Amino acid sequence: MDFTLTAAEETVVRHVALRLQAGVPPSDDDVADELGDEARPLLQSLLDKGWLVVGEGRTLTLSTIARAVVADRGDAGGPQG
Repeated sequence: MDFTLTAAEETVVRHVALRLQAGVPPSDDDVADELGDEARPLLQSLLDKGWLVVGEGRTLTLSTIARAVVADRGDAGGPQG
């Protein structure tokens, strides 16, 4: 797994994590609709790096290691305190 993320990739990971926390796993199309088509190559990069996994119905989820990293960093990017 490649632990190096660009700022844009980290934004996508946080977005997916927030959707998963809300109980609404996104598809790649959902993420592109919400973040713009420029998110598509980022999604592919995150899949290649092992951060994202495609589940049932083409929904995206975080890999086991990605979930641990996100949890280690606190919540999925929301306000802390």
